Amino acid sequence: MKKIVFFFAILSYAVSFSQDLQAFNKIYYKTYVETSQTDFKAATKVADSLYAISETPLLQARSLMLSASLYKQSGEVKKSVDYALRAGEIIQQTDNYNWQAKVYGFLATEYRRLKLYDSSKLYLEKAFAVSKNIEDPKSSNNVKGLMQQERAYYEIEKKNYKKAIVEINTSQEFFKLSGANLDFFTANNEQLLGLSYYHLKDPKQALKHYNSALSFSKNDAGGFLVGLIYNGFAEVYLDEKDLKNAKKYLDLAENISKKSSYLELKNEIYTTSQRYYAATNDLENLVSVKKQQDSVVEKLATESTAFIDQSFTSMQKDNKRVEEKSSNKNVILALGGLFIILGGIYFLIYRRKHKRNLEHFREILKNIEEKAALSKQRNFDLTEIDQENSKVEDIQSQKPESSVSMTAETEQKILLKLKEFEESELFTENTVSLATLATYCESNSKYLSYIINSYKKQDFNNYINELRITYIVKKLQNFPLYRKYKIAVLSEEAGFSSQNKFATIFKKVTTISPSVFIKYLQENEDA
Repeated sequence: MKKIVFFFAILSYAVSFSQDLQAFNKIYYKTYVETSQTDFKAATKVADSLYAISETPLLQARSLMLSASLYKQSGEVKKSVDYALRAGEIIQQTDNYNWQAKVYGFLATEYRRLKLYDSSKLYLEKAFAVSKNIEDPKSSNNVKGLMQQERAYYEIEKKNYKKAIVEINTSQEFFKLSGANLDFFTANNEQLLGLSYYHLKDPKQALKHYNSALSFSKNDAGGFLVGLIYNGFAEVYLDEKDLKNAKKYLDLAENISKKSSYLELKNEIYTTSQRYYAATNDLENLVSVKKQQDSVVEKLATESTAFIDQSFTSMQKDNKRVEEKSSNKNVILALGGLFIILGGIYFLIYRRKHKRNLEHFREILKNIEEKAALSKQRNFDLTEIDQENSKVEDIQSQKPESSVSMTAETEQKILLKLKEFEESELFTENTVSLATLATYCESNSKYLSYIINSYKKQDFNNYINELRITYIVKKLQNFPLYRKYKIAVLSEEAGFSSQNKFATIFKKVTTISPSVFIKYLQENEDA
């Protein structure tokens, strides 16, 4: 009932003062910062109502951008970009270069998040170009500060953390020159500095900037930015093996995440939670959090895929129109009999070769699936043995002769731990090693190495690499968005230290390169 009263109170206030910029700004800020964190639907209704009563292009565009920002938080990419594009169409008909730049900057951010970097750079360049036309120095500096901040996000995503720090400091200088309320902008920059120093392995500087970010966020104690700051603290303390403080800040971050509809915040915190539960050997919570994160990742991937598919469909329609026009000319050229015959022969040869390649690809998929099924069956058999308390001599008899001396019970315990490890997907962590896995299995490196050699028929490196490649293959099969990612992104997702190493291992496991695999995977589905 209180939410309904609040909604109508805001609406009445908006109707009375729809053209009062100060009143509009108050509603805008309250909806974006406060209402969206507790009642997302009410926030979207306020945004729609603001647009309905807005009479000027500026207020219409700002109302649309409020909706775009809200849907950005909820991970609804298509709606977010659609609202921003509509705002861009309206605002570009005016001479309000300040808001033109802000809309273009927002689109640059969204396309970067989709990893469509060319489109992102295009809109960022448009934003900088427009910002030069802003006459008010304070407004111009504010916009330039936001654009520099976007450049910092780009460098962080590319893991260029030292460059990111330079961009953040430049951004802060522009914000200072703008003379605006600096708290939110400064808190955001301090959070980014904390994140950058964390990745540069400088925990002292990271904590310093996270504390600074928190001090500038006192007026937004339950906002998504504070959630990211708490998560940053937890990550630093996890690296420092300070599990007590890590848990303290992780709990604070989770409290904000539970109330927020911001999917990317949830995803970040779920990742940190998994690190904590892995460090404390809390497998039950680790698996639970992994399932929750999978749900969030699936929603984010679905939204991103829907948007990208729509974009590609639009491009294909445009290309089809061009092809239809050019095909009329090609008909005349195709009348040459010799050309047709030679083309036909080439086509037949190509089709046969392509068919053979496609059949080979299907065999590769079949082999991967059979290996995965065999591994799963072995794990199932181990579970059955554990549950029924069968004679462990059956397992003992399967192993080859070795100088390693351990009991059958110890072997079974390690095998069951390996089963849990494979199902938790911890192998995608690029820090995993024989020693860390041995600790996870509550054993030592010698015993673990022997078990992997004996039962997995591989050494440790090949065992981990095959798990990672199988993981990426499943992602490529089940989530079409992954097929549009660059090889470097797939390499990082799987836990490899470099793109070249990933490509080499991928070809070793599947016999074809990642790019060829993706190409044939798409063709196989379209066939």
